[in-house]
Amino acid sequence: MSSGRMAMRRPWGVPTRVMLLVAGVVGLAALRISRPPTLCLLRQVTGVPCPLCGFTTAAVHLGHADIMGALGASPLAVATCVGFVLVPVTRRSRLMTQWREMSHRKRQVAPVIAIVAPLIISEVWQLARFGII
Repeated sequence: MSSGRMAMRRPWGVPTRVMLLVAGVVGLAALRISRPPTLCLLRQVTGVPCPLCGFTTAAVHLGHADIMGALGASPLAVATCVGFVLVPVTRRSRLMTQWREMSHRKRQVAPVIAIVAPLIISEVWQLARFGII
């Protein structure tokens, strides 16, 4: 397969994803608009943060190249950004080979664990961040 055909099939390679991510976080960091104290409906109504609380704050910190501030606001947001960039790399990795060799049952359970576990960890992080636990 020629590299031209490969480029047509994979328009969302790592460089493109990095450019999109950088444009998004820098653009968000450059916005100077007033906003409510919280964008999270759950936190606004109940006072309890959701696992995704801090995503906007983390993106603004990333836009200002403040990695530690972003991690403090939401480690899940930073991990999501890194995952967004690295997904194309995993297609040809040993991890993907191991995925293909997994049993059908494990291939059904693994994504659930990969989604639910970080959300639980993030919720505990947010509860601690806001002084609830």
